[in-house]
Amino acid sequence: MCGIVGYIGKEKALNIILDGLSALEYRGYDSAGISVKTEKNTLNTVKNKGKIMDLASLIIEKKEDLNGHIGIGHTRWATHGKPNIVNAHPHFTKRVSVVHNGIIENYRELDEFLKQNKIFKKSETDTETVALLIDFFMNDYPFYEAFEKTIKMLEGSFAIAAISHSEDAIMLAKKDSPLVIGISDYSTYIASDVSAIIEYTKDFIFLEDGDIAKILSDSIEIKDKDFNIIKREAVTVDWSYEFAQKGGFKHFMLKEIAEEDEAVRNTVQSRINSEGKIFLDEEINLSCDFFKEMDSIKIVACGTSYYAGLSAKPIIEKYAKVPVEVCVASEFRYSDPILSKKGLFIVISQSGETADTKESLKYAKSKGIKTLSIVNVKESAIARLADSCIYTLAGPEISVASTKAFVSQLAVLYMLSFYIADIKGYPYADKAKYMLRLPELMKETFLSTNNSVEKIAKNYHTYKNFLFLGRGLLYPIAFEGALKLKEISYIHAEGYPAGEIKHGPIALVDENTPSVIIAHSYEPLYSKILSNAQEIKARSGKIIMFSDKKSSIADEFIGLNEIDYEFSGFIYVIPLQLFAYYIALYLGNDIDQPRNLAKSVTVE
Repeated sequence: MCGIVGYIGKEKALNIILDGLSALEYRGYDSAGISVKTEKNTLNTVKNKGKIMDLASLIIEKKEDLNGHIGIGHTRWATHGKPNIVNAHPHFTKRVSVVHNGIIENYRELDEFLKQNKIFKKSETDTETVALLIDFFMNDYPFYEAFEKTIKMLEGSFAIAAISHSEDAIMLAKKDSPLVIGISDYSTYIASDVSAIIEYTKDFIFLEDGDIAKILSDSIEIKDKDFNIIKREAVTVDWSYEFAQKGGFKHFMLKEIAEEDEAVRNTVQSRINSEGKIFLDEEINLSCDFFKEMDSIKIVACGTSYYAGLSAKPIIEKYAKVPVEVCVASEFRYSDPILSKKGLFIVISQSGETADTKESLKYAKSKGIKTLSIVNVKESAIARLADSCIYTLAGPEISVASTKAFVSQLAVLYMLSFYIADIKGYPYADKAKYMLRLPELMKETFLSTNNSVEKIAKNYHTYKNFLFLGRGLLYPIAFEGALKLKEISYIHAEGYPAGEIKHGPIALVDENTPSVIIAHSYEPLYSKILSNAQEIKARSGKIIMFSDKKSSIADEFIGLNEIDYEFSGFIYVIPLQLFAYYIALYLGNDIDQPRNLAKSVTVE
């Protein structure tokens, strides 16, 4: 996943595509490539690990014929396979070239279909599967039909662009991942992000889920999910380049909260099938016997990643049936920790470079302990050091305050618990299947709470102190909500298990210290947290409640979707992130670059 750019028209495609890819560099990527249909009706491709400037230098060095008016390009953030030239996009045969964002869920089954027809992949990617399928069907059908037949077979999320040596056209398909068509006189531009082509046009057709488009030099034909020809109206977008980078959002943080459903979808959908089977064997270099004999798990992380570990601890213990200890990385090495040779040591880091976490990992490895990392950046130091690594597929996170990385880390930890449960023979499948529903629930939560949270934040942005309270699975979510408010609003906030307030923190409660209550209607915890809220009300404290069940005790209430209690953290964290965002917005703070903070903490 990352960036797609394409062009068809009267201009030469090469420089337009390179410029478009350069405009997407802010999103982060590990490799890049370009394919052009030449004037000799051949497909020529150049791709490289590294930056756009490295790709441009390689094009000059190789003197490859990229002199044509039709082309596609891609910047890759690795999901399937390591960052290298073989795995870089475009993926191609002599007849077709393909770029793709997203994840093909059923690529394993499709690979078996190809093998049965004696067609074998060279890369580790799911994208090459798409290219080979199109090429296979071109044995019997023209390019357009071969493309449609391939799309019918795909399950998952995708934005796909393909070109062929035989046709002056670009074929597109969209499901869940963004894809837009930019139109102007004598030229049509393709991109996964408006910012890539805003320099060339302000008029865009935004494809909808299920759409397939055939782009010719003088026409655009779009079919909907039922393969009926339809018309999608062009929209004029009067955005600056900077605003376009943020997808029309004011800040990267808000954009990344809106992308959380996509981040979780990308993280889970290629690892869980429709029956609830978890696929982590290719990423975990540990035997089934190890997991059967494992006597403990230790999770070590910092900040938001630490709270992800804390949130998942009860789920791992329930389904994997193994005791879990969650430790703060900055203290871990200095506490003379006891490590079991039969234990698993897990570290979590968005960047994969967090110094305290990395040093804790080194310590565990020096003691001969089996290690596993959960990171978002391929080939990062922590990913390389650990015995095994499971990548979150959140995509680049630009804002310093972590949002979509958190829910992706949580998703990996849940999948790991179900994976271990499967090895041990414990029931888990229904819960694993439920994870496939999470992206839809998360999207609904963002859309249904965004405006109402903003209104509450506007009324409370001048307060100087907040308490964040939860119980059960939700008290770590309260911690994370308090951290977000501190990070970007610079307001003092404390997160506590709600039952603990009477052991000291309730002394802080007055009419000037609102309490943010995170409550799920699951009994008996719901009734207990209402009792805690009553204690606060009795002391003139204001209650801001986030819950799936309305209570008259709340001064302000945000209603949330019904959700299985064990997965409630995935949606309850979203309005808390929005609350912090909008308070910081009304305070006029630099939200994406808050003072004193860095995205990757590489010092102790």
